Amino acid sequence: MKQRLRERSPELSDAERESRKQAARTATEAYALGHHLRELRKEQGLTQAQVGASPGISRARVSQIENGEIHNLETMRTCAAALGARITVSIEYGDRIIGAA
Repeated sequence: MKQRLRERSPELSDAERESRKQAARTATEAYALGHHLRELRKEQGLTQAQVGASPGISRARVSQIENGEIHNLETMRTCAAALGARITVSIEYGDRIIGAA
């Protein structure tokens, strides 16, 4: 698979390929988090405007988070907090998982 990708885009360096892969991973994670935050909001019977009434977040920002357009962890944490939830971060290294924040 890697060989085929290199053949299709020989002008890309390994660093550029890795950067693109990381960007795709970040976008996927943001989409998944946004989806789950939307589900929490709906379970609570809240509108985006009601969640956006919390300090530090607007209704438009709630929409962007729910659609995976926001990749900023602190902004997603603010939205989660408005729903009474929290987002945690962990470090995975080999078979170890360490709670980081």
